[in-house]
Amino acid sequence: MTAGRHDQRGVALLLVLWIFMVLGVLALDFARYMRDDAMAAVNFADETHGYYVALAGMNRAIFDAERQMEDGPAGTPRAGRDAPDIDEDEEFEQLVPPDGQWHEGDFAGGRWSVRMTDESGRISLNRHAENPALLKRVVSNLMLGGDPTAGVDRRTSASIDTVVDAILDWRDVDDEKRAHGAENAYYMKRRPPYTAKNGFFDSPEELLLVRGVTAELFYGRDGVPGLRDVVTSYGKSRKLNLRSASAAVLQVLLGTDPVTAEDLIAQRDSGAPILEQVQGMLNTIDPLLAESVGDFPPRVVTIEARGDLVDKRNQSRVAVVADLSSESSQGVRILRWLDRAPWSGPLPSTGARPEDEDS
Repeated sequence: MTAGRHDQRGVALLLVLWIFMVLGVLALDFARYMRDDAMAAVNFADETHGYYVALAGMNRAIFDAERQMEDGPAGTPRAGRDAPDIDEDEEFEQLVPPDGQWHEGDFAGGRWSVRMTDESGRISLNRHAENPALLKRVVSNLMLGGDPTAGVDRRTSASIDTVVDAILDWRDVDDEKRAHGAENAYYMKRRPPYTAKNGFFDSPEELLLVRGVTAELFYGRDGVPGLRDVVTSYGKSRKLNLRSASAAVLQVLLGTDPVTAEDLIAQRDSGAPILEQVQGMLNTIDPLLAESVGDFPPRVVTIEARGDLVDKRNQSRVAVVADLSSESSQGVRILRWLDRAPWSGPLPSTGARPEDEDS
């Protein structure tokens, strides 16, 4: 009896220690859960705050655009629209001009960054379809990798013709296939199958569905822009607006190196007109190309806004495509809204897909 009791000494202590260990683990787990939940609540509050700061910046850009349209070049109110309720003696300061550059401001304890880009400063997939020579030049210069001296072999020439004809076939309203294009018979053999649009492009991303358009051609690569950098589906003009064209657009249009394109942009930003200079360069290539450029006020713009707080991970984004030339009494007309605008990081892989072949 005495020996048995001696063997059981300490069992209760071990049980108590095990219970305390289990309770300690549960307490630590609960504390970590509560901490994560509290951090999630703080991050959500900051993200929401940043979202509305971004909206404030976007609304400021829209206000600037409306006021600019109201005032016109001479500062006179635009016919058919009521002038905004602002003191006539107050000097209007346009914080967010349509120059494609980021501009910053403060609102409610946060800081917004807004960029307004004129869509007519890009090649219009819908309006420039009547000028295949312009489309072919753009695609050619993108595929040549920005090297104007590079030769075009048979395979590259066929790839260029495939992309151009396929874009035109996607855009036209008939089912007649061009020599190197594609219609329903081709796309229905894809995995998964789909049909040709046979209508206007709704967004540049639609190009990824078009035969011959690879991820590399659309997104670009180091030192070479992609189609998404130089084309648009929202432009209302049949001419490219040199007043707001980017260096990437001039690079693929003129077939020059980035330095020359940047030099033209610098001349334009310093106040020197570049329309005649660019037209002269294009005229030596093809007179039709020279007729495809112009200089006019922006009509359709993309406005991107970011709400920056203390922690960059809580940065919020929003974007909108707006028609500034709308005659509606409601003012600027929203064409596309991108709530929590899409991620714009690099591709996980820039490898081009295998060459498309007819079955």
